[in-house]
Amino acid sequence: MGPPTEDITKRLERIEKRLIAIEKLLKTSLPKERPVMEVPRRDTLTTGVEGLLELPDSLRKSMMAIQELQEATAEETAQKTGRTRSVESIYLNQLVRMGLLQRERRGKKVYFGLIKYY
Repeated sequence: MGPPTEDITKRLERIEKRLIAIEKLLKTSLPKERPVMEVPRRDTLTTGVEGLLELPDSLRKSMMAIQELQEATAEETAQKTGRTRSVESIYLNQLVRMGLLQRERRGKKVYFGLIKYY
């Protein structure tokens, strides 16, 4: 035979009080909004190694792959970084928008490369 109904009711009340206390604790300790990661703009980045260190890890990995390959498609860069082509394409296009890479379409393929100042 199971425990008496009064015993179960008291246990449920204690559990409810604990849950209320946990909810209050979470509300005070968690941030109100998720922090947004800001990507540095080209005009705020320094050049060289210092500039690479200012980039988020995801973009730094793509940038380093392009620096090594000199010029490559998103698929070729993805093979180098070990990521999928679609993810790599997102990162490379972000680097283009930041002014760190250039993009050139040749037929059906898009090539990404370092910006040439000449």
